Amino acid sequence: MRNVKISAYGCYVPPKILTNHDLEKMVDTNNEWILERTGIRERHIAGPEMATSDMAVEAANAALAQRGMDAKDLDAIIVCTVTPDHLFPSTACLVQHRIGAKDVWGFDLIAACCSFLYGLTTGANLVASGMHERVMVIGSDKMSSITDYTDRATCVLFGDGAGAFILEPAAEGERGFVGHKHLIDGSGADVLNMAAGGSRLPPSHETV
Repeated sequence: MRNVKISAYGCYVPPKILTNHDLEKMVDTNNEWILERTGIRERHIAGPEMATSDMAVEAANAALAQRGMDAKDLDAIIVCTVTPDHLFPSTACLVQHRIGAKDVWGFDLIAACCSFLYGLTTGANLVASGMHERVMVIGSDKMSSITDYTDRATCVLFGDGAGAFILEPAAEGERGFVGHKHLIDGSGADVLNMAAGGSRLPPSHETV
């Protein structure tokens, strides 16, 4: 197995900012309550014209520019998101097309808050195994599109944005990916979830 490094990164956040003081006018909360429990002062919010793939493309292009490489030199694209543009085609397909990554394969990885960490592990192992030389892992979410701004317990947590890593083999003696330990526990599924929209409660006027 080869050692793997992050050779470049890029990020994007939309310009609109939602502060704690803004939230005070929307829901029963206050700046001190939010800061004490989360440490969050503000979050970036995408406009209605911007989707998850739009932010992912911005982050991807920034990473490619930093590395000085063409998108065609990538081998795979993993988009980690819980707010894909569509159930299909995958957001990875949309990103692949828009950045001009010809003959590159990819897929979406959905694991809620853990998505990017799982994607990083998956991408690193694709490179470590020798299967690929360059894998781009993108985390992008438009959480404002599914956030309930009447729920004071959760609406203070989420914002919108994207980040991208390019993973490549590390040189001999160069620092790289050390390892991982991922665990899941489905017993808390009822605590934080998006109940409707899947096969359990398909989207309808009532469920939405």
